Amino acid sequence: MAQPPRSPEWQYELLGGRLCLDFANTVSGLRGVDERDHLTDYAALVSWGRQAGTFDEQRARALLAQARRRPAEAEAVFRAAIALREAIHRIFRAFAREDDPVQADLDLLSGALGRALSHRRIRRGSACCALGWDEGGEELDAMLWPVVASAAELLVSAEQLPRLRICGLHESGECGWLFLDETRNHTRRWCSMKDCGNRAKARRHYQRART
Repeated sequence: MAQPPRSPEWQYELLGGRLCLDFANTVSGLRGVDERDHLTDYAALVSWGRQAGTFDEQRARALLAQARRRPAEAEAVFRAAIALREAIHRIFRAFAREDDPVQADLDLLSGALGRALSHRRIRRGSACCALGWDEGGEELDAMLWPVVASAAELLVSAEQLPRLRICGLHESGECGWLFLDETRNHTRRWCSMKDCGNRAKARRHYQRART
């Protein structure tokens, strides 16, 4: 019996400038308005982790094999990942809008940080030693450890946090992606110039033509 064709793997856009922001940006559109969630199951979570560079293809295959053997645990990790992602998005969206984040979201992130740091390791590197993560084992949430560390590092950075931005199309209810503005003059307004930036540019051109 012929196997049905597999749907093509979703290609995630990594435009946020920090791993935690790329994780938060796995929902297209504006949350609660016209959102399209691209993390649909545990396999998609592993695919994102591999594309984002949190582990390699070999580790991805090993995680998927573990998930097939432990489907209930994989589902629980997936649900926890979505809750973490939404907390991260709310926290940094609040900072981008110069609001205060909700304490419950900070507590969720803090708890995830404690679990993630238990997997931090010192390894031999080119300059004697380097920080890394557990490379073996059967932990199904391995892709989340560097995400949580990235979020914590950004939160405590007095230099980087003020550069946090939300895409300019959030005002029209079209995009809620977050990014760090690392341009020299701090003038970046769009998550992606080829997408949201061009859409806004075309809209301004249309309005000028009408008037």
